[in-house]
Amino acid sequence: LGTTVKDCAAEVQEYDSDGQNAALEKCCQALTWQPYQTSEWNTLFNSNYEKLPAVGYHIVTDKGFNFSITDDAFVCQKKNHFQITVHVRITGHPKYVKTQLGVKPIEKFCLKAFGIKAEGPNQTIAIEQSQSDRSKKTFHPVKVDLPGDQITKVTLGRLHFSETTANNMRKKGKPNPDQRYFMLVVGLYAVSQDQFYLLSANVSEKIIVRASNPGQFENDSDVLWQRGHVPETIVYHGRVGINTDAPDEALVVCGNAKVMGRVMHPSDSRAKQNIREVDTNEQLRRITQMRLVEYDYKPEFASVMGIKNTHETGIIAQEVKELLPQAVREVGDVACDDGEKIENFLMVDKDQIFMENVGAVKQLCKLTNNLEVRIEELEQWNRKLARLKRINSLKSTFSEESKVSSTSSSVLLSRSTTTAGMVFLLVYVRVTDFQFLCYYKMPIDNTALVRIVAFFFPLAFHGESTISQSTQLVSRIPDVNFCDILPCDKVYCCPIHQPKVRSPTDEETNHPAYLFTFFSSLNLSAISTFLQRYYLSQKPMCINAIFSRSGNYSYVIPVSKYMPMDVEISLEINTTEPLIVFLCKVIIGNYCSHYSSSRNSNKFLETTQGRQHIWTLPVAKFYDSAYYFRVAVPGFASCLTDPYFAGIFFTDYYFYFYRQCN
Repeated sequence: LGTTVKDCAAEVQEYDSDGQNAALEKCCQALTWQPYQTSEWNTLFNSNYEKLPAVGYHIVTDKGFNFSITDDAFVCQKKNHFQITVHVRITGHPKYVKTQLGVKPIEKFCLKAFGIKAEGPNQTIAIEQSQSDRSKKTFHPVKVDLPGDQITKVTLGRLHFSETTANNMRKKGKPNPDQRYFMLVVGLYAVSQDQFYLLSANVSEKIIVRASNPGQFENDSDVLWQRGHVPETIVYHGRVGINTDAPDEALVVCGNAKVMGRVMHPSDSRAKQNIREVDTNEQLRRITQMRLVEYDYKPEFASVMGIKNTHETGIIAQEVKELLPQAVREVGDVACDDGEKIENFLMVDKDQIFMENVGAVKQLCKLTNNLEVRIEELEQWNRKLARLKRINSLKSTFSEESKVSSTSSSVLLSRSTTTAGMVFLLVYVRVTDFQFLCYYKMPIDNTALVRIVAFFFPLAFHGESTISQSTQLVSRIPDVNFCDILPCDKVYCCPIHQPKVRSPTDEETNHPAYLFTFFSSLNLSAISTFLQRYYLSQKPMCINAIFSRSGNYSYVIPVSKYMPMDVEISLEINTTEPLIVFLCKVIIGNYCSHYSSSRNSNKFLETTQGRQHIWTLPVAKFYDSAYYFRVAVPGFASCLTDPYFAGIFFTDYYFYFYRQCN
């Protein structure tokens, strides 16, 4: 009956003389126990006569007791035996027990079990134990070995109460007397000189002991219900059906159910495996295809299932099965009130559909965030366009007479180089609805570049300058020449017949100019390595700007007949913001006689990106040539973008160069 248990320390952590039940309350399966007659407990001493801690003591009812809801007590059938297990912990090595007569040596330890009446605790009820031949004998104290500093588990089985409680007159049709109860006491004793000294004892809660034939009494089915190990809990091992006699789950409710608290689900990752993230886009697709309908349950079906409100809004199981098979399950045949049978009735797991909705909402959040980003970008561009329109409206304040804004932004130039250079600065001019890009010459030390800078909006000029505050327009469009620094005594690339140069029409010039939408400056550079140090005159010259429509601009630029064919022209475009410039098309006219198309293959950059864009153009090699540029916001347009968006997402610029042979 007695076994030493060394690995129960995790379950039985702390014992004390009057609180051991709290330490192992989770181990109690049925009856609850309380300390019994603590005033009569005796103290243990070791061989050095040192007092030892109180004995740890705990009792567990293994079987034989069932809780009756009607009686609100545990019931034990007299003919059925019950079993209990006692856990004892001894700290130290006890050798003596202190009694009223002094300290006495311990001969052995024993366990006693007996019953007492609840209404008369002094009246004891003998406990019997069944033998192997099914005979019953009085249960005598059992000797147990209790090693020091260990937990010992002792099981007492095949026990019976020797008599029943005084309630066996409670038969059907007869009055019931007052209920009587027993209580079970199990104590640990130290034996010395044939005397029993109580060390620790527990008493159970009230117990009803009934006769051997439970079929004669009411509520015989109560034995299926038991009190749980947690206080105020009832346990039933099996399936429970409410308004149904054939439950196929742990709990089946045919009717409405109210839940005032929360429904919890297991979700600990330590209990899961094969965890992987689902495709929320696929969940959104399934939810979108899932049909939400209104319907009424058939009366014959609703009456069987306990459904009072037959009108509902929901889904159809057959349709859900096609989209989400794991959310639908067959529960067998269902018989309606009129005798009709629905075979393989389908039920839907709405928790599964709820999780599909969670995934669909996550996908919608992603789409919404993307749209918000795009909307924010469009709003930024709308604000920029509105600002540009306000700037363009300032042009209406200009006089119809010829006015020239000679102010410009400061040009920071390095004077560390020794090579002589010169800069052609252009200003914005408006004369009777015609717009020009005018430039003037000024001396400056710089690299071997000759630049023509075009400012498309009047800007304040800072720094040193010898530029006059007003300029005079010439009578014709000036050509690009370098006669001030190179001898102009030889004519290059001029055929007999002169091509026709298209002039801007009234319709084209009446369109508003959005030239300053992207550009801050435009440079034309002529590269020459053999330039000498010269000073150019400040006489202004103009280049005509032809505007076809909003967001589309054309420039006709004549090239001097005296410009050598080996001079390269660089077009520099400076933008106020980081933009991308596409060279969408190059139209090559007639080659000069000195060059041939077979001998020269010109390769051009396709795009440049940033605030400064430099393009080297072989203008001097041809009699005429045209270059089509598109300036756009990165990612919003390319050369293939519909021209409808000109002036919104991009601006087109056409530069036509030709030899001025007249």
